[in-house]
Amino acid sequence: MSEQQDGNSVKPGNGGRGAKGARAQAAAGEAGQQPAAGAAAGEGEQRQESAQQAQPQPGGQGVRAGWGRYLVAPRPLRLLPGGVPPIEASALFALLEEDPDAEIVARLRPSRSRGLGAITEPHPACPPVAVVAMPEQRARVLAANPQVVVEADQPLSYTPIPPVGPGPVQVIDPMLAITLQEPQQFTLRVAGSDGDEVVGAHVWAIGTGGPVHGVTGRDGRVSLTLAADTPETLQALYVRPPSGYWPARTSIPRPAADGEAVVTVQALSDTFEGFPGRALTGWGVQAMRLNQIPPTYRGHGIKIALLDSGVNTGHPDLKDTVQHGHDFTGAANGTWGVDACGHGTWCAGIIAAADNRTGITGIAAEAELHSLKLFPGGHLSDLITAVDYLITRDIDIAQISLAYAVPSQLAAWKLADAYTAGITLIAPAGDTAGPLTHPATLPGILAVGALAHTGTYPPNSPLAAVQPPWPGPYPAPFTPTGPGVDLIAPGAAVITTALGDGYTPVDGTAIAAAHVTGLAALLLAHHDQLRTQVMPRTATRADHLYRLLQTACRPLPGADHRTGAGIADAPTALGIPTSWQADPYTAAGRARPGA
Repeated sequence: MSEQQDGNSVKPGNGGRGAKGARAQAAAGEAGQQPAAGAAAGEGEQRQESAQQAQPQPGGQGVRAGWGRYLVAPRPLRLLPGGVPPIEASALFALLEEDPDAEIVARLRPSRSRGLGAITEPHPACPPVAVVAMPEQRARVLAANPQVVVEADQPLSYTPIPPVGPGPVQVIDPMLAITLQEPQQFTLRVAGSDGDEVVGAHVWAIGTGGPVHGVTGRDGRVSLTLAADTPETLQALYVRPPSGYWPARTSIPRPAADGEAVVTVQALSDTFEGFPGRALTGWGVQAMRLNQIPPTYRGHGIKIALLDSGVNTGHPDLKDTVQHGHDFTGAANGTWGVDACGHGTWCAGIIAAADNRTGITGIAAEAELHSLKLFPGGHLSDLITAVDYLITRDIDIAQISLAYAVPSQLAAWKLADAYTAGITLIAPAGDTAGPLTHPATLPGILAVGALAHTGTYPPNSPLAAVQPPWPGPYPAPFTPTGPGVDLIAPGAAVITTALGDGYTPVDGTAIAAAHVTGLAALLLAHHDQLRTQVMPRTATRADHLYRLLQTACRPLPGADHRTGAGIADAPTALGIPTSWQADPYTAAGRARPGA
């Protein structure tokens, strides 16, 4: 692994982010000395936009059968073996154009208009990149040339969440599953504790043959097709309503006398009196003491980019706060305001939901939030293009919620360019319960783990099955166990905006990262040092913000490397003198949901 990718050799909480940042800045500066990247940096923004539009649609459309998509770029001078001359990007692309076994899909060049942060670092670390369709064998041959970097154009995705329960449910190899000649149908109805039928709830039934998924219809009913199980051999049932209710994990219900199996989910209004008509201050906001800072601290003037699945701009809390964005998946322009899965909307609500005295209020409600849509259908090439959006539009903070499976040197260089331009980069550590995901492993990126707390979710919640035997805060079961987590934030049973016009409880390290993104915006807008002192948009600016966040962290009880420096305390980070108050979320004791 190269130096740029090995971001976790510096221990968190021991000058880790500052050291990681220094290494990233050095790597970016050295890579920027190579002539190919500097000479090719003068292509116009219009050319990049046209190249982006030339990319194939999601799902690999536009690529010949048997071919794959690859990223091809000239190798920087500093990484070339001795005696090997560099190749200019224009010459490399010309050779690819002439190759009958290669088809250039798009060219990604840094825009000529690179923003204020590029003034101090005119030579980008990331060279121009060609997105090329070609056979795998041709890509292998090309990668053997030491003058060239060749990587797969990986799809972007969210990290899989491990099974939540007393232990992983054993799923046999599908090839060994004994399938029924006639699959059985298992029908159940999902009802709310308020008496309403729950429409659009995702239902997973887990048995020996693997999970079976369905979505409830308008009558709250769903019929699951069991190919290798009978209703009696199913082991667990997970229900996740789209909004208005808590998720539930339960054993398989047996049909009642009328032959219908029913699962009841608890309404949020049962837990939080008067919600959503009455505004809610969530447990995460209280845990970070964000409710103890002046109400005038709203993040005004700060630009935040959310690299995610888009944002539901039709939500009453988001329609006026999210007015900028771009869809990088190849869909028509304007679709950045449509969220395909709800994930981006969840994070957007935590960061910037409007203060309209109902529902929830974002941590930085007056910040300018940009929705950069990269899921579903996005690739590494789209991430590289999106990072150029950050640089050219002088984005202050970027939350990169998506991940890729294999380390990418080109993505590392491009993100180093953003860091050098003074952009604060924040990423969820990943919902893996294991190693960190990419790009959270990279230097110059703040990796955020997730905190949970007993008593903030109902007894039948999936989290209840894995909570510790003692009351209080604890690392969420899905947060990474590997080294490299810089700090931790509330990321379980957090109430936020949902698809439609409602609210939903959500979990994940991206939810934790959204809390840190919101606090980072408050620091840039209101901290005395950052607000009153002239600080150029450089890596030093980003490093200073990282240090403020980490030095303001309160460690959790007990030693646990999953928590990094601990949970950031907002008044401490902002330098606001407040009388210390016992915090039920970071001290021993049980907290009441919605307190």
